Amino acid sequence: MTVMVLQPFHLTFMLLAALLLVSAAYFDARSFRIPNWVWMGLLALFPLYVLSAQQEIEWLHHVGVFAVVLGIGFILFAGNFAGAGDVKMLAAIALWAGPNFIGVLLVITAFAGGLLALGYATAAYVRLRVQPQLAPTEGMMQVLGKTAIPYGVAIACGGLTSLGMMAAALF
Repeated sequence: MTVMVLQPFHLTFMLLAALLLVSAAYFDARSFRIPNWVWMGLLALFPLYVLSAQQEIEWLHHVGVFAVVLGIGFILFAGNFAGAGDVKMLAAIALWAGPNFIGVLLVITAFAGGLLALGYATAAYVRLRVQPQLAPTEGMMQVLGKTAIPYGVAIACGGLTSLGMMAAALF
């Protein structure tokens, strides 16, 4: 197997993208916010990733996936179903995943998000059972339904899985 000189740079850009995903998860878990520099960093690294690739990457297909995810995310944000940071983060990592790994990204993100939601709902339920005075008169389920979830953590799980599979495909 011939290894081109650019491949270490290619893997370095993937590692930097992974670090940005970990940063997104950290900030979202701590403050329920994903800083703009995180998703912007992913967007800025992508052309370097493409240019340093050993084989040609159909970057226009990746841009198409990005546009579709961003468009659907905008609709979800407008309907108050998703946060703006989550939409931007998912679209940015969808750019990397492209058509080959978008399924992996979305399935792992959904699965991790479901586990995260279950964990947060369980914690809220236990907290309300231990301190019943916190439960509003309209019922406990309303409080559980309004529990904020740092979905950037789930997006990071899906993104890291996708990046791992992309890296494994190189070898």
